[in-house]
Amino acid sequence: MNKLPSTFCWTKMGSEAGEDLAAIIRRKEWERQLGGGYFFWGIGQSLGENARIATREKTSLHAFFSPMLSKPKTIDVAPTEVVLWNAWIDVQGRVRQLPIHCLVTSRASLPSGRKKESHYALVCFSDKKLNEHKEEMCISPSCLRNMNTNKPLGSSQVTAVVRVEKEHDQICNTNKSYSVSFTTELRSPYCIQLVQPMLLDTKKVFEIKEISYSGDIESWIVLVKQLRSSVVNKVDWVQCTLDLGEAHQVNEQISFADSLNSLVYPEFSNVKLM
Repeated sequence: MNKLPSTFCWTKMGSEAGEDLAAIIRRKEWERQLGGGYFFWGIGQSLGENARIATREKTSLHAFFSPMLSKPKTIDVAPTEVVLWNAWIDVQGRVRQLPIHCLVTSRASLPSGRKKESHYALVCFSDKKLNEHKEEMCISPSCLRNMNTNKPLGSSQVTAVVRVEKEHDQICNTNKSYSVSFTTELRSPYCIQLVQPMLLDTKKVFEIKEISYSGDIESWIVLVKQLRSSVVNKVDWVQCTLDLGEAHQVNEQISFADSLNSLVYPEFSNVKLM
């Protein structure tokens, strides 16, 4: 894609939960591979109804991901505590578990010091590797307007559904333009509210970082299964998962849309959980 659509979701990326951006993108790519193209990208705020409104006449919404221009905040680079999110709330208010191979983390507290009770995630789909299709284009916030309010984007607005207000120059020619690292589709339900955070101890946070940096996907699968299973086995969940339409198979063994109890890793079935 070399031209911005008239309406799209734009996310500015940076360090989160003590991980740098390169490591986050690497493990999201692993999640994408395990999910048959689907993965969850954690964000701090809800999109509200904007994504649904933007997709009234189509089934998906383009999403563009750009690195932040500003330096990451200390609270994101070195948070005092990190949590793992394990469930989401559907439109009927029911708590549903995330697919067991998905891992979304965040800092445990808000800047005010109050504990986070919820977080959000974009439901993304891409049939291309995230680290192999960098887009040769840039985004200038001055050309965009918030789809709902029709106002310019605020400097603190990290994720929003936007529309292009005027002719957009695709060349990065100012220090206020953002490069695009990769693009995906957002698919129904587009943005979900996450709940059921689990506090991670220092050792587990270090393991997440270490394996993310090493690039070892097999070790990553084992670690995520250990982390998620410790919660999955303790909670009486609604027996259904995120409705992502057609079931996409990974190696004809893992279905991203299967019920949680059957979503397992056959190739690692002999690994004992700690």
